[in-house]
Amino acid sequence: MTTETVFVIDVQDRFAHLFHGVADLLATHESGHVEPPRGLDFFDQDGQRLAPVFDATWRLVGLVKTNDKPDAEGVQKRLADVFAFLADYTSAHPDRIAEDYGLSVDEALEELPQLTGKSLTESIAVLQGITHGAGVAGEAQKDPGNWFHNLMHNL
Repeated sequence: MTTETVFVIDVQDRFAHLFHGVADLLATHESGHVEPPRGLDFFDQDGQRLAPVFDATWRLVGLVKTNDKPDAEGVQKRLADVFAFLADYTSAHPDRIAEDYGLSVDEALEELPQLTGKSLTESIAVLQGITHGAGVAGEAQKDPGNWFHNLMHNL
């Protein structure tokens, strides 16, 4: 089966990103190194763990399925945990949310996707509309993403 969706979730469940396949992931780039560095897990739309493949210079060149059994419920729970963390962070940092994103806590919480109780397939549908497309290497992303997408990159 083709990997149509790739989830990247940091190992602390504080960051998640949905890509429209491995090619989209590989075409996406950050403007600088993430600080602090993150440990990342990769999964497909079925909850199958994916392992990174690197070239001789340690540049990510692909993902391959592991021998782990797919765990759609486990991946779904981790995604819900990421957004629960964002809700807690937002509530605890109203000044930052207002200053950086021009939103009150209530406005911000209303915009956060509610993933608790959803299936992985339902969560993919919810998250499809909030990701940005891959940019051209060496250029800034054309779509910077929404406020919580950007917040995750800054935590």
